[in-house]
Amino acid sequence: MRIRIKFAKRDSVKYLGHLDIMRFFQRCFNRAEVKMEYSAGYNPHQKMSFAQPLGVGIISRGEYLDAEIADGQDLNEICQRLNGVCGDGFEVINVKAVEEGAKKAMAALQFASYEVNVRRLVPETDTANSSKSAYELLSETEELEPGSFNSFDKEISRAINDLFLEEHIYVSKTTKSGTREVDIRPQIIQLTYQEGFVYMMVTAGSDNNLKPDTLLSSLFAKTNIEYQKELITITREELYAEGFVPLDQFQCE
Repeated sequence: MRIRIKFAKRDSVKYLGHLDIMRFFQRCFNRAEVKMEYSAGYNPHQKMSFAQPLGVGIISRGEYLDAEIADGQDLNEICQRLNGVCGDGFEVINVKAVEEGAKKAMAALQFASYEVNVRRLVPETDTANSSKSAYELLSETEELEPGSFNSFDKEISRAINDLFLEEHIYVSKTTKSGTREVDIRPQIIQLTYQEGFVYMMVTAGSDNNLKPDTLLSSLFAKTNIEYQKELITITREELYAEGFVPLDQFQCE
């Protein structure tokens, strides 16, 4: 029986790499006493695969793991038991059975959506006597006409409009075979901005994946705002199959 697990990765474990997360879930299955199916051979291992590795430093509300388990186990109980052993860094959101003959999550994956908090990129002001961020202070102190953006918001919104006017957006991509220029414009499905947050939907998967950092670099190159990766927070919101169907609703029962 193949199951699909949707889980969240919290801020406290955002620096765990993909192999660490894989080993973590292997231990969680054992501790939760889930009866797993194992591969054959001299070194049998649990049959499990992730939809797409999550970059180090990125948190998520929608990660997916496919696993093969022995028949006859209650999926709601598995969800509860896994949450009982996962600790604070991870949360299992749901566990669903995958239809017979359905694609694996990694094969079905086509799109990913992200939320990016860019408020810390606002130039620092005198915040010593304030609990508010520089972004909040800027929003309050500028004199604005009703419905207008402050300067930070306006700059990013203008850059997004300029980006969508481009027919091609070339970036350098380094692979094992060398460095080449890639046009990422067809990979951008949606890109919007609202009150200090950039929202994006991009293509995903092994053959056509666009990293959020690559798009952000191209976006901020069109602004007078210095792009400092260490000051932003990227959250992967969801992973989708064809038709923009979330993976836990695609060929699942």
